[in-house]
Parts: sequence; structure tokens; C-alpha cells
Amino acid sequence: MQSESTEQNGEDRPRWKFPWLAAGLVLLFGGLVGLYGYQTRLPDHIVIAGGPPDGRYDQLARSLAAELQRTLGISTEVRSTRGSLENLRLLESGEAVLGLYQSETRAVLQHIRSERKTARFVANLYPEYVIPLAPPDRPVDLATADSRKIACNDFLSGDHAMLTLLLEHIGRDPDECRTIPYLELPAAFENGTVDAVVISCGLDAPVLQHLLVEGKARLLPIPFPDAFEQKHAALTRQVIPAGYFAVRPHPIPQQEFRTVSTQARLLASPTAPVRLVEAATRIVLDPEFQRRVHLTELSKGGTEYARGRPEFPMHAGASHIYSPELRPLLNPDFVEGTEGIRSFLVSIVAAIWLTHRWWKRRQVLSQEHRLDRYIRAVLKIEEDQVGIDGNRPDDEPKLQELLDRVTRLRQAALSEFNAHELNEDQAVDCFVEMCHALSDKISGKLTRHCLRTALNDFDDGAAHSEDHSGS
Repeated sequence: MQSESTEQNGEDRPRWKFPWLAAGLVLLFGGLVGLYGYQTRLPDHIVIAGGPPDGRYDQLARSLAAELQRTLGISTEVRSTRGSLENLRLLESGEAVLGLYQSETRAVLQHIRSERKTARFVANLYPEYVIPLAPPDRPVDLATADSRKIACNDFLSGDHAMLTLLLEHIGRDPDECRTIPYLELPAAFENGTVDAVVISCGLDAPVLQHLLVEGKARLLPIPFPDAFEQKHAALTRQVIPAGYFAVRPHPIPQQEFRTVSTQARLLASPTAPVRLVEAATRIVLDPEFQRRVHLTELSKGGTEYARGRPEFPMHAGASHIYSPELRPLLNPDFVEGTEGIRSFLVSIVAAIWLTHRWWKRRQVLSQEHRLDRYIRAVLKIEEDQVGIDGNRPDDEPKLQELLDRVTRLRQAALSEFNAHELNEDQAVDCFVEMCHALSDKISGKLTRHCLRTALNDFDDGAAHSEDHSGS
């Protein structure tokens, strides 16, 4: 029974040999898991930059917000804005994490190119058609209309960017135009405040339905739309089919309407969480969501349409969805968030290693070298053999003892060194040479002693023989 208990204790002992090391590893692993969860967590509340009320941006932003709230369980807020430029400012300042934007708006209105673009691209959503509108009962021509009575919804909107390009196309001064909010357009048309308004939006925008279907405005042709499209790389030719907005009691438009379009895009803040952008990208690529919010072009074009010709650098969360094979093992938010910690830890480890190395070297230099005692022993043997010249009869045992002491000392010293130390340490070479030299010196004295003894024995034998023959 006692032996079994001893065996059992012997088996269990290695299991608890390093309890503090095991506890430290468990704590380290738990800390890493906790830090990973903290760095990759989703915010409790997010803001999505939409657009003016009654616009397509506002409509689409609210649909996206509702879907994110349903799938991720986070609180969402859609902020009404004046348009694309304000949305871009909110994204770049971090006040909003997602927002709608019309391509090239900043470049047209502020003449700022890629070096200032810090927002991140997520997806193309739909084409925004450039649609001029006029009062239904007044003849208006864009080429001859008073520039001061041509309007857009706001100076920070994509509408203003398209109106600027359109007025430059027909040779008018874009600085003379004015702004009219969408909700005030019917009254502005009735009282003659404006003769024309330029809207850049999706064909399913509520403002178009209200104005065209209810007969409060009519489509105003764009002069030379093909030439307009050729002048700007961001524009694409488009044709609105007859009867698209209504068929009865009369088709709207009554015939094909030729215009141009640019892209409406979903952008993200540079600091937007990767998981959140991944979720938003999955939502806009979901066929059911596309059908529900009428993203027809995105539904037909798929991933290639969604990722085509990005004006801004692509967000990591979006690229993970478009190219899942390139998705890293660790969440980029965790890698970026712990960069400072990792640099600090590496610095601490390097400092500890250098300090340990300095301390060990200091201890080695301050303490006796392992060979010091052996070298002193060799010197003691050499000092002892100085007084023994091998001329006396009792010198042979003393010399033999000294030679044995050198041999044992050399064996003891060399057994403490490995092959690398034997090759690299010059002190070992010095010690070995001293041993060899001392061994040769003692062996020489032994040899001379043996020869002298042999000669003396030979002489004594010869003398004895002569005495015996004489007698």
C-alpha cells in the first residue's frame, strides 16, 4: 500500500512541478482573449449620415439602419444632412460611421483630389441620374434661363456638384444659382421663385415621385447630353424609358429621356469597426435587401458592380467580403489597437534580455573564472617540481606523483567544458599548453632519472664482475 502511494505521489509530482508557470499562462491567455474582445467589440450606438428629408439618401440610410439594428442588435441613428459634402465631413471627423456619398462631389466643389481623402469605400449602391425639372405650365430652356432662377437643394450636396458641371457645360455661371430644399420645391414652382431645379438622385427617390407623378413638375431636357457625358469621366450615359414614373393617365416621361448619371456610394469612417463594415457590406450585397430597397443595378451587377472604380481606399471590412481568401486570421482592429502595446512589450522584453545579459557578464567578470583554480594548481605543481631534479634515488616516486597530479588535473578541467568552449575559449588552450609543457618537463626528469639509475646499475655490475675475475 505504501509503495502504491509512493508511486502515485511520484506520478502526480511532475504535474505540479511548475504551478506558477501554468497559472501565468492561463492568465496571459485570458488577458489576450479579453483584450481581443475589447478591441473588436461593436459600439452600442452608431450614427449613419443620410441626406435631406424626402431624398433617396435618407430613405436608403433608414433601411440600412433598421437592418443593422436587427442583425447586430445595436442602436442606430440616421442623421439628416445637407448632402454628400456634409456626410463626408461627418465620416472623416468620426461623428458618423457610415454615410451616403455621390462620387466626385468633393473634387467638383472643392477641387480636392485623392491626397485629402480619408474616408473609406464600402460599396457602389445605384446610379444617380441628373434630372432637371421645371414648372409644368411654363416653357423653360436651360440654355436661356436666368441663372439666378436655377436651383439645387443645397450647396453641400451632390445636386450642387452636378448643377455646377451642367451650367459649365452650357456656358452659364454656376455661382449665380440658388438653393431650394426638396420639400419647398412645389411652392417655389408655383410662385415663380425658380424656373428650373437640378436633382441628382436615384429614380426611386420620393422627391421625384411627389413632383412628377403628382404633376407639380416636368422633366427638362439636358442640352447635348452626349457631349456632357464625354467631358467628364465620372459620368455615364443613361436613358430613362418612356412611362417609367407613370403610365396612366398619361406616360411620364412621354418618350425616352436622355441624361447622365454618377454613382451613389456607401462610405465608412476610417475608424469604423471592421465587424460593423463587414455586416453593412453583407447587407447591401444581400439580394433580399436589394429587392426591398430597389437597388436594381446592384442586383444585376453583383459584386463587380459593388466594388467597381472606388474613389476612396477600400475599408478592410469591405475587402474581407469581396475577397474572403485574403481575410487575415486576426481582426485588423485588434492588430491596430494593440500596436502600441506590442511595441511596449517588445521594448520591455528587449530591455530585460539586455539587462540580464549585462548582469551575467558582470557576474562572470567579477567572479573567478572556472580555469583560474586549475591554472593555479598547475603553477603549484610546477613550483613543486622545481626542487626535484631527479638526481636522488627517492625522486622517482615524487616525479611520478607530480605527473599523475597533472594528468588528473587536466582530465578534471576538460570534463567541465564542451566542444564549443574548447574551440572558442583561449584560456582553455593556455591551460592545455601549460599542462603539456609541465608533463613534458616532469617526464624529462623521470627519463633522466631512469637513465642515470640504469647507468649506475650497469657500472656497479661491471665493477662487481672485475672483482670476481681477479679473485
